[in-house]
Amino acid sequence: MIKAVVFDVDDTLYDQKAPFEAALAPILNLPQAFDLNLTFQTYRQQSAEAYARIANGRWSHQEMAVKRLNTALLAQHLPAVDTAAALDFQRAYTTGLRQIKLFPGLETALDQLSKQYQLGIITNGRTDAQLAKVMQLQMHRWMTREAIITSEDAGLAKPDPQIFTLMNRKLDLRASEVAYVGDNYSMDVKAAKQAGWHAFWFNHRNLEIPDHQWIPDQTVTDSFELQDLLLALTTACSEA
Repeated sequence: MIKAVVFDVDDTLYDQKAPFEAALAPILNLPQAFDLNLTFQTYRQQSAEAYARIANGRWSHQEMAVKRLNTALLAQHLPAVDTAAALDFQRAYTTGLRQIKLFPGLETALDQLSKQYQLGIITNGRTDAQLAKVMQLQMHRWMTREAIITSEDAGLAKPDPQIFTLMNRKLDLRASEVAYVGDNYSMDVKAAKQAGWHAFWFNHRNLEIPDHQWIPDQTVTDSFELQDLLLALTTACSEA
């Protein structure tokens, strides 16, 4: 029986692509209808590697900004940018992340979930940056700081299943009693399943499953489907 629901943050609780595209628009001057999905997904996939390289002193923050962005642009055959443009993008993107809002429907679902389940967060990234997003999203309304684990806090990063095991200890629950909600198949679904958790895939970018070894317990494709799934949990809990 599920007793806790734990969430990813980036592109799960809020739309991360919107501030990304807004920050890139003045730099690339692309047509309004141009879809930057591949660039965005490539940029996100580099998060763990970029964080590790900075932590190990192999990249400066400036080098990270340039290399990470240009690698993402190359994935969609877009022109590389210079250091000044990459830093302009980084500043605009950071500003955009200070204005994020929960996906539609999640506030209602969280209000109901918090009455019947323990709630938490597992997220990769620097603690200060991730907690700033959590505060902007007002997640403190539904969970305590103790129920939030960042990769910097843990010294572990998804997809390492041990970061999920750490949350088991914090919540004092068995793995089979916790469900994880995330948008990334490898980092969220596969990793949670490997840790023995239930996994709900918020696949709102309509991505393909790269392998079929680990199947999510539930898959939803928009935030209102996610709302319905989470509200169904509260109904099931009431009837149990």
